[in-house]
Amino acid sequence: MKIYVYSIPKSGTYFIADFLGRVGFTNTGYHVMANYFLDTHSVDLAVNASTPAAVMKSASFVQTLRLVPPRGVAFGHFPAPYLPDLIPRYTFICAYRHPRKTLLSEFVDFRFRRTDIDWLASDAVSSDQDAFCLYLERHGPSHMRIFSEMLGVATLVQDELFVHMDPQRFHFVNFDHVLADSKAMTQLGRRLGVSADDARRAYAETLSAETKTKATNIGIDRNALWSPAAERAYRDLGAEAYVKRGKSLGWAF
Repeated sequence: MKIYVYSIPKSGTYFIADFLGRVGFTNTGYHVMANYFLDTHSVDLAVNASTPAAVMKSASFVQTLRLVPPRGVAFGHFPAPYLPDLIPRYTFICAYRHPRKTLLSEFVDFRFRRTDIDWLASDAVSSDQDAFCLYLERHGPSHMRIFSEMLGVATLVQDELFVHMDPQRFHFVNFDHVLADSKAMTQLGRRLGVSADDARRAYAETLSAETKTKATNIGIDRNALWSPAAERAYRDLGAEAYVKRGKSLGWAF
């Protein structure tokens, strides 16, 4: 078995990979894209958080996933599960979260941790509220496209006509449920052959660990970012329609 953690941005990508690395799997640190990957274990967390392109290596997603050893873990937002026959030994953990949370969390990451997104820097936009609106307008559609792609995967998994999408290979996880208590990860661990005791231990260790995108030491009033203009930009993304579709597929928000 190999594992690909397929996630919507800010839905526990690195958290889940770290957890898996603590229960007997090998976390390669490979963040998979279509034609390259980020070798996140090759540099320290500070570089990963501020300038992720520093660890970019050219390779197709198939090449990257074939580099993963048995019982290895890779992750990313690229929809590799659409082509499960190309990577037959993989199990897919699909992590999602409500878009109001993922959009806001990604904005915080872009503005306060990354140093390579000039158009969101304080020198370009002084107001955090204005910067959030700009993010929603400029990057929000790309973010929601990833959400839509995962909904598409979930739809195919439930359609009996798509026999190549074996439901046994897919596990959908709400990251908010993961953060709330250990039950979600204990259940996931059981499906992967991990004992409940090992899962609970690993969960506690992962909660206290620092990861690439963990938003620590960032003092900002997140609720204040939801200005009337930001709410309008959010509505324009049609995000709530995506949530409704997710619920119809059994996703819990």
